[in-house]
Amino acid sequence: MIDPLMTLDSAERECLVDEFRACLERAAAPRETWPEAHDEAPAAEPPAVDLATLLSEMAVLKSELRLQSRQFKNTLEELRLFGNDLRQHGERLQRDVDRAREQAAAIQGQTEKKFLLAILDLRDRLQSGVDAAGRPPASLLTRLVPGPTRFAASLAEGLRLTLQRLDDLLSSHGVRPLQVVGEILDPQRMRAVGVEAGSDSAAIADGTVLREVQRGFFHDGDLLRVAQVIVSKKANRK
Repeated sequence: MIDPLMTLDSAERECLVDEFRACLERAAAPRETWPEAHDEAPAAEPPAVDLATLLSEMAVLKSELRLQSRQFKNTLEELRLFGNDLRQHGERLQRDVDRAREQAAAIQGQTEKKFLLAILDLRDRLQSGVDAAGRPPASLLTRLVPGPTRFAASLAEGLRLTLQRLDDLLSSHGVRPLQVVGEILDPQRMRAVGVEAGSDSAAIADGTVLREVQRGFFHDGDLLRVAQVIVSKKANRK
């Protein structure tokens, strides 16, 4: 069975508490300070205090405070758990963003490397054209007729200027050639594609790079393409 005192709302409980407080204050004050009765109406008697009702109301208030305190603790715990979940979600999101940036950087690096290697292949073709145009004419007829010779020289000069422009463009993007001629073969940067025997009197150590077949390049300090070289090898003594 539900106690009817538990069904009072908060306004009624506050009214009862105020009346109890006022009653206690009047009881504790000297009788001389009590308000005098008016001529037209006798002074009202202090209302009777129902201690059982007051104690019941105080018990209800205490129970409600305990319930609200428990609800507040539950709310704080839920907020703490939500904060942990939010922090973990943020950490996972940050890891995903970092991983995506690394993948994007790797893809960009691979794409850039492929593009630069294609440019270097074009450079090799231009270099071959410049080298071929710079060779002297093989036949006597070609040497006697100056017209084709002048045309070939003009063509060679155009190829040389184009090659120079391409080298400047590569240099502006951090592409630098390897300097390998005269050095000992380094497998990390060079690949030997042939050997040439030197004379017995030659003061060149075995494995020294004599010339390049295909030039190697660096890109921003990293090896972009190995150099293909011809190295020396002393002839065997008989």
